[in-house]
Amino acid sequence: MAKKIVLIGAGGFGREVASIIEVLNTVKPTYELLGFLDDGSQYHEDMMINDYPWLGNRNWIIDHKDDVVCTCCIGNPKIKKIIQEELTEKGVTFETIVAYGGFGYIGPHTEIGPGCIFYGGVTIAVNCKIGAGVVMNQMVNIGHDCVIGDYTTIMPFTGISGYCKVGSEVNIGGHAFIIPGRKIGDAATIAAGSIVFSNVKAGTTVLGNPAKRMRELE
Repeated sequence: MAKKIVLIGAGGFGREVASIIEVLNTVKPTYELLGFLDDGSQYHEDMMINDYPWLGNRNWIIDHKDDVVCTCCIGNPKIKKIIQEELTEKGVTFETIVAYGGFGYIGPHTEIGPGCIFYGGVTIAVNCKIGAGVVMNQMVNIGHDCVIGDYTTIMPFTGISGYCKVGSEVNIGGHAFIIPGRKIGDAATIAAGSIVFSNVKAGTTVLGNPAKRMRELE
């Protein structure tokens, strides 16, 4: 039986996740997507978003938590954290969605938190720990024994080598690479295309090859 699900966030990210669910369902009926939840003032009753209804604001899920799961599709990690933790405390279940397709896999002895979204081709090696609400875009590669903190977003074609520890609410741009054993502090930003050879302090932005701190971007 397909699991009933709603998506919190009806913007571009939410519509992308809806398309992931559609592809999953062509292979095997997995989810019954009921529609979107969004607090935005632009949404109204009877409004359709890519053929799915706007059901109301995020409080809708509280009244339906016994038979409907949800996934938060909001890009801002701070807002996503607030929503997911608030609703989790109220008994709402967050679903991790793993896209079909590509050459990715999730290795054994790896822990995955609730409410994650993995696009096609994501590879997560053995003995990793992935926190809640993590987003990994297409063809992300995570090496063995890595830790990825809650609500971190990793953009396409990024590689994180073994034994790295990435903090919470980190943003990693596409085509970045982190060499083995490095630590990335909470809320840090790694710009697209950067090669990280050194640890990155919390709240800082690094850019380049080798990646260096860019205070003017913080």
